[in-house]
Amino acid sequence: MSAGISFVGAGPGAPDLITVRGARRIGDADVVLWTPSVVDGVWVRENTKAGAELVDTARHAEDDLVEIYRRAVRDKLRVVRLHGGDLATWGGLRAQLDVCARIGLTAEVIAGVSPVSAAAVSVGAALTEPDVADSVISAGQETTGMPDLDQIKQYAQFGTTMAVLVPAARAGELVEALRGGGYDDETPVVAAYKVTWPDETVVRTTVGDLVATVKQHRLWRHTLFIVGGVLRPAGRTQTAATRKTVSEGSVVRWSRNRSTWTKRAVEKPVETPVPTQPEPKPKKVTVVADPAKKAAAASSMPKKTVTAQAKKPTPAKTGGKQPARTAAKKTTRAQPQRGRRV
Repeated sequence: MSAGISFVGAGPGAPDLITVRGARRIGDADVVLWTPSVVDGVWVRENTKAGAELVDTARHAEDDLVEIYRRAVRDKLRVVRLHGGDLATWGGLRAQLDVCARIGLTAEVIAGVSPVSAAAVSVGAALTEPDVADSVISAGQETTGMPDLDQIKQYAQFGTTMAVLVPAARAGELVEALRGGGYDDETPVVAAYKVTWPDETVVRTTVGDLVATVKQHRLWRHTLFIVGGVLRPAGRTQTAATRKTVSEGSVVRWSRNRSTWTKRAVEKPVETPVPTQPEPKPKKVTVVADPAKKAAAASSMPKKTVTAQAKKPTPAKTGGKQPARTAAKKTTRAQPQRGRRV
């Protein structure tokens, strides 16, 4: 290892789950930045070279650690910074690499074992499984308090495997968020506290019994909860409950609009069957004409008289004078003539 810094994923806690490459970097380091909550301190002291400087990051501010980075550049030191689990889930990794690039410190990243993977395999479960869950949602892995419950409720609507790190003392709030997202009370849950450590607690339960299980095992600190149908015990046949752990009406899809994630509910129209009834056949109506009524109707109708009138000549043909009105009447029947009034 040349001068520079190695960010090493220390895994879930057991020293033998640190990768071989990570262990070699620790053995060659001049300075090791670590905290007892990440990996056992006895192992760190036994596996570092003589004269190596051990720095507990929990007792130092971030500015103090940056000063160590600067000293490593000046004195050509080899530095290792241990981080629990896998560095791919560390939200501060980008900021650390930016600092190293700014001060000229060569940096490398070494992957580790994720606590989520360690907890799942400890009960013989895979995180994904055909026809049960095709994805994994991780929430709250980098929080020191309670993650956003509304966000957890939205994530739960996918009905897939979900890993949530929350204080066990607030398991009741987690259960309400899971139920609100659509998980039923029979959905399997694994609660894992300090997985792979000598004093680990890993128990199986369900969403409905989660609060009682937490109280029974006296869990109150941050605990990893994995939820989903993939966690059913080995040998149990797959049922409809494990294949579908959320109601169909709560399933959502997500689409990305620029930098904002928006949710679009998938609503399937409910088709109401319409009973089919045979159309009634049209009735035949027979009209019988009554001769007496027909004759009475004919006699009551008024008789029309057609009169033909002569066309009026235009002023152009009469020299601009109005011609005398002539009324030539043509009648179809004789009419009595009225006398002209003088």
